[in-house]
Parts: sequence; C-alpha cells; structure tokens
Amino acid sequence: MTVWLGILFLLLSNVVGCSYGAPNGVHLVQAAADSSHFCPPLAPPERGQKTELIKSGDVQSLLKKVSAASPHTTLLLADGVYALAPNQSLEVNTPRVTLRGASGNRDAVIIEGGYNNVSINTDDVTVANLTLRTPKFHSIQVRGEKRLQGTKIYNVHLVDAGQQFVKVSTGDGTKGKFADNGLVACSLMEYTTYARGTDVTPPSYTNGVDILAGKGWVIRDNVFRRIRSQAGPAGPAILAWKNAIDTVVQRNLIVDCWRGIALGLSTPNKLSRGGADVLYDHQHGLVENNVILALHEPADAAIENNFAFNSRVLHNTVYYHEAVKHAVDWAIEYRFPPTTAVIQNNLTNLRILKRPPYPHQEARVEGNVTHAAPAWFRDLTREDVHLVEAAPAIDAGVSVPDSTDDIDGDTRPAGRAPDAGADEFVTSSAFRKAVSPTARSLF
Repeated sequence: MTVWLGILFLLLSNVVGCSYGAPNGVHLVQAAADSSHFCPPLAPPERGQKTELIKSGDVQSLLKKVSAASPHTTLLLADGVYALAPNQSLEVNTPRVTLRGASGNRDAVIIEGGYNNVSINTDDVTVANLTLRTPKFHSIQVRGEKRLQGTKIYNVHLVDAGQQFVKVSTGDGTKGKFADNGLVACSLMEYTTYARGTDVTPPSYTNGVDILAGKGWVIRDNVFRRIRSQAGPAGPAILAWKNAIDTVVQRNLIVDCWRGIALGLSTPNKLSRGGADVLYDHQHGLVENNVILALHEPADAAIENNFAFNSRVLHNTVYYHEAVKHAVDWAIEYRFPPTTAVIQNNLTNLRILKRPPYPHQEARVEGNVTHAAPAWFRDLTREDVHLVEAAPAIDAGVSVPDSTDDIDGDTRPAGRAPDAGADEFVTSSAFRKAVSPTARSLF
C-alpha cells in the first residue's frame, strides 16, 4: 500500500536525493530512487546527447533554442519564470527533443502565458519536470493533424488553461494523420478555482486530457482537480473520442471535476479516425484502478462509455458525497446502440446505468458494489480510499485474470476473491504500516 504514497509524494515535491552529472557541466537533481516504481525520476540525458542550459527566465533564448534545436537535443531550463507574450508558444518542430527542468523540481520551473504554453508538431517530444500555467488555450497541444507519435508528458504541473490542458488535436479523419502512442503520466492538472474560458469559448469548454482520434495513448498516475466551470458543467477530465483506439487510463485520482473519464462522446464525424462513416467513437479502452471523488462540488457521471466498442471498466473507486446535490444519481454509464462494455469489480456509492439510446448488446456487469459508505474507507475526507478491515467490498469481486495489481501495485486477490474497487486490502499488519497517500494534503 505504500507505493501510491510514493507516487503522490514524488508528484508534490520531486524529492531531492542523489544527483548526477550531465554534459556541458549542467548539474541535475534526481528524485529519490525508491519513491515509486510507477513514477520514477525521469532518466538523465543519454551520454553524448546534446544538452543546452537555458538561463533563469530567459524566454527569448528559450524560444530561439527550441526553434533551432537539432534532433536528440535536451533543453534544460534553470529554475525561474519564463513569461511568453500572448502571441507566442514554444513550438517544437524538431523530433526527439526534450524540454525539461534542470533541477528536477517541477514547481521551480514555470512557463506562463502564450496562446499555448507548448505546441508539439513532431515525433518523440518529451516535456517533463515543469509547471505550465495560464495559456490562452492549451498548456500542451499535440498536433495530430501533422501525423506524429511518441509524445511523452511526464511530471508536469498544469494550471489554469483557457481550454484543454492537454489537447491532442486532429484534422480530416480520412487523411491518416493522427497523434499516436503518447503518454501522460505522473502529473497534476488543476484550476485554482474554476475554468474561466476565453474570448471565443465558454468556461465549460475544457478538459484535462482531450484525445481526438489518437491510438495507443496511456493516461496514468495523474491527479486532476476542479476541471469544471463555476456553474459546474465542463468536459470530462479525461476524454478519448473521434474513434480513438486502445486508450489506457490507469491509477488516476480525479477530485471535484464535473465529469470523470469518457471513452467516446458523440456520433462520429469527419474528424473521426477513418472519417464520418465509422461506427464507433472509441474502441478497445481500458479504465482501471482509478479513483473519482466528488466531495465538495456537484458532479455528473464518473465514467462514460459512448459509441464505445469493447470498453473494459475494472476496479475503479467512485464516491460522491451525499450532502452535495449532484447532476446524476449514477456513477458509471453505457449508452448508444454500438456500445459494448465489460464493467467489473467497481466500488461506488451510486448505481451503474444503461442509458438511452440503449446499446444493442447488454454490458457484462458483475462483481460491482454500488452501496459504499464512508466507514469502508480509511479516511474519505482526506481522499484516502484504502479499504478498512471488514469493509464489505473485501472479496466482493469476481475473477478478472488480467487485472492482477491494485492502485498501489499490491497483487490481487489477497483473499479468496478480488476486492471491489481500486484498492486490494492486504493483511492488518501491512495495513498499519501504510500511510494515507493524501494524509499530508499533498495536492
């Protein structure tokens, strides 16, 4: 159970441990190696790889070096604030470029402003160990319409985007140009209060991660907070649509967002992968070991499957505070005629619903527990949803042979059957050794 604590502590503080040397005499700091096997420190630049150090706050030098970078270049940003003008963005047009903070402390390296903070237009770009805040539109836009792959977004803190925080865009779905095989991991995305919108879009036009038509994206080990407008409505914290394929969504914590995770959204159109004649808005998605909480603000559905083929929704924990008047009285939904889904071993305090227009095929819905109570969790008010001893969710699930680890990396089942929800309760002695992953108000 201690593993998730390590993840969250790393995300908060980038704990300084050992250091290593880098080319050009740049001194980098590496987080403690034992912080988590899910979110280890980003590896140092490979020996012999070109590195460029950007002086603190020197945004003009940063813009020039991003523009002039050759392949296999790492740009190391010294601690400081880099302020972009409204008409600027860090446009990455060279493949295999890495943009990262030199110190390893993401909160000490801040890029702010611009129409986007960062725009990715080519293959194998990495953005890591940074804070990106207050862009007019997107913290990071990945332009799939240019046909690219291999984007890696790692250990970033994204704050107050005008629209989507991570936007994976697309163009004509029949042209075969998409952004594929990307990663968003070990990051924090949040509004300090609520989304405010832009001069061209309302506050409700926002998401944490918005993937249009991409294939093979992995969204894991992130925290999303307050992805919502002041009135409430907003897009899902994590959305994959336009016939996106093979999306994996694992071990994310979503708190007080209007909507949680959506595989598919609407009828396919010309932006969909393959064009308007495709049948699905998402195919082959996995949503596993996520925690979705609505504790202080009203919320809509936590997990949605819309025009989605072969969705697998496994071992998620959803809890909506009863004292808050929510927009719906269900946690997980599946709808629209083409949708097929397996929904197993989830733990919620709200029902699982087949919604009209009804799917032609019944979902496989089993092993779920939909009457959770606060007393089942170690400290729900502090977002600690580890199960307590004798919680009715223990051993309540069904066998899912390929869902073998919980949100902490503990092996399931630990008892005679898997537990419902993201946490697998282990023995009392191991339970007492663990510390709440959010007990220190890490986020």
